[in-house]
Amino acid sequence: MKLSFMTFVCPEWSMEQAVRFAGEAGYDGVEIRVDAGHKHGVSSQSSPPDRQAVKKLFRDAGVEIACVATSVNFAFPDPETHRRNIEAAKANLALAADLGAPVVRIFAGGKIPKLTDGAAAQVAAAFDEAGDFAAGSGVCPMLECGHDIILGASEAAAVFARVRTRNFGALWNHSDMDDATFGVLQSRIRHFHIHNEVRDPANTNMAGLAARMERIGYQGYASLEIIENRNLPEDELKSIALRLRRQIRQGV
Repeated sequence: MKLSFMTFVCPEWSMEQAVRFAGEAGYDGVEIRVDAGHKHGVSSQSSPPDRQAVKKLFRDAGVEIACVATSVNFAFPDPETHRRNIEAAKANLALAADLGAPVVRIFAGGKIPKLTDGAAAQVAAAFDEAGDFAAGSGVCPMLECGHDIILGASEAAAVFARVRTRNFGALWNHSDMDDATFGVLQSRIRHFHIHNEVRDPANTNMAGLAARMERIGYQGYASLEIIENRNLPEDELKSIALRLRRQIRQGV
């Protein structure tokens, strides 16, 4: 299991700052959050030369782009809004392919109160379109689970059962995972988000998660997503990296 941080922990940093710090602090990668006003300046509107410059920046530093995290939602009832979100997903999948990022985070969401059968079918169909669009590019679109209307195993299973594309993955939005969730997600899991709980030195969730994922040969990331709309202290980010790396070693 590899370790990254999302740019929400450093929204005021340039991409150069984020990449340099990742290398110094012991993170394997940086997860780029697009369309959130972060100062790194990378988005689906980035020009081809800018994309190549970002890719080179990461490659030269020996740091990976762990994920492109979007604001895209696939459960909007309004057809026009839904179509715009599918097109935004495709644009960000193309961005990820140009940057060399392996996965793109997408929500179900859609500002509806809960997942219905109709919404599950709509989300699955959108992932079929997005997954087929990105097929062969080396980029996998992922549904964020453990968040908004995909609260846990049952909601995830309702979508997964309807997805037909082979190019589809899941993100689990917690540092722990129960057996039921693992049973549903294990063949699809591509990425994890971990949150404020791992700031507590007494929290050992990552050791258990690493042990569980080691059993299925997981090679992806656990990515630090802490949203305070400010840069977190560098010393804290370094200490988190040291502690989580130790727990990952214990787990494997």
